Amino acid sequence: MILGFLGKGGSGKSSISTQMALWLKEQGREVLAIDADHNMDLSYNLTKGEIPEGMRYLGTSLEELQICVNLARNEKYTQTFLRGSDTRFSFGKDSIDSFTEKYSCLVSGIRLMTAGPQTDQVLFGQSCSHILTTPLKIYLPLVNIGENEDVVVDEKAGADGVTTGIVTGIDVAVVVCEPSLHSIKTAKQISELLQFYETPYIVIANKVMSPADREFIDTNLGKVASAYFTHTDQIRREPSLLAEDWDEDLKKVYEEASILNRHDRIERTTKKFVRNTKFSEVL
Repeated sequence: MILGFLGKGGSGKSSISTQMALWLKEQGREVLAIDADHNMDLSYNLTKGEIPEGMRYLGTSLEELQICVNLARNEKYTQTFLRGSDTRFSFGKDSIDSFTEKYSCLVSGIRLMTAGPQTDQVLFGQSCSHILTTPLKIYLPLVNIGENEDVVVDEKAGADGVTTGIVTGIDVAVVVCEPSLHSIKTAKQISELLQFYETPYIVIANKVMSPADREFIDTNLGKVASAYFTHTDQIRREPSLLAEDWDEDLKKVYEEASILNRHDRIERTTKKFVRNTKFSEVL
């Protein structure tokens, strides 16, 4: 299953996505962790701040990825789905494809793929930072997920992580909010956009310090969150270590997401691009 973590900046989505990757590994599953945020918090957490030397960033891979899915140089990546593609990617230790192996590395038993920091193309105004995650619009829908495999994606902060359309490539979104009005407002915005893209999602609460925090979230969110993560000093000081206090909540999130998983990433992505094409024709 591909789980995508979204939320307002500071809500703790990177911390929880890191913990989910560590927890899944602890369950004996093969894990691909994808850092889709150029702030690279997930990568920092998993590597203890030491990104492996020579790591190739996904943000530089678009041209090579287009070749992998048999696109001509002048073709838009949307044709991958409008025309249909037989290309599939995989990350299992016994089945990893050459592209995934090239643009990822193993970190303590977890395979890490990172969009990467800002490139010269972004810094000198030739494109916006969204280009760093454009490859995921092709890659995610086409990843084969084995029986004992999972993907964890840490998305960009705010609603921006949804409007790029990458979310059609995940199976279930996990929207993280904390007990503040701005965080809950953003969680609601993200939820509405996920409905537009027809991506299943759950909402979870983080940094819950008291029953009052829990009540505040439920009241302003307008629904009961799927899980309530307590604040813990360990997460702040040792983000690369699995927090045992969160074990039950991580299990709850995974189990609820598994129920919602419709295994329809390619269908939702194709539908999105067909809709986009029709909209462009009208304009």
